[in-house]
Amino acid sequence: MHDGPTRGGTRGGQGDFRWDDVKNDKHRENYLGHTVNAPVGRWQANKDVHWYSRDGNDDAEAEAERRKEEIRKLKQQEEDALSAALGFAPVKRDDDSGGTGANNIPVRGELERREKEAKKREKE
Repeated sequence: MHDGPTRGGTRGGQGDFRWDDVKNDKHRENYLGHTVNAPVGRWQANKDVHWYSRDGNDDAEAEAERRKEEIRKLKQQEEDALSAALGFAPVKRDDDSGGTGANNIPVRGELERREKEAKKREKE
């Protein structure tokens, strides 16, 4: 019967191996995977060298979708502001929810209301 190794521990120094030691070794090019597991130099500064093996993150997808939606809304607001500046009638959109942004405040209606109030005060 064979229950495992006759001697405990690791053989060949496998337990003592560290990729950090490979970074300083003059024969580091002899190790397979040395460019990824023991990166040295300016090329690897602040880079994720294991990007290919990471799982896709659902949060990143949701964030990208949220960002695309925000950009779409901003482009619509810019388009509406430009058409209002050129004197065109505002476009009524199906997904118009009113919004709370500064570009969604009806300026002309507010100015007209204030002018009417000022005229009423003058009459009194």
